[in-house]
Amino acid sequence: MGAAITGAVLDSVLFENCRLDYAIFDQVRASGPLVFDRCVLSEATFTGCDLTGVVMRDCVLRATGFEAGAYKDLDLSGSDLSTVRGVGNLREVVISRAQQYQLTDALLAELNLTYNEDLPQHH
Repeated sequence: MGAAITGAVLDSVLFENCRLDYAIFDQVRASGPLVFDRCVLSEATFTGCDLTGVVMRDCVLRATGFEAGAYKDLDLSGSDLSTVRGVGNLREVVISRAQQYQLTDALLAELNLTYNEDLPQHH
């Protein structure tokens, strides 16, 4: 909990059933296989990371932040994406069709929209 991993190059690493709540991944790069399998990453943050081709299978990503970085082919299949932050940075990731609605929920929350039905009515 609360681990800080900075500037690491990870090759052939498997995180399996790990709790990485509040972890900070800063300038981390996957140079070979990197898999997060059934991990909990609540309120974790990825900043300036290159997670190209990484797999996050069936992970809990509650309020996990994806700041600017490289996420091409990051496989998020099976993970709940409804509360992730930094949705706009997740270009070219791999998800299932069912997860598109979770990303929509996350984007709407991030935009902090006001719905006209929620505004006070002036008569």
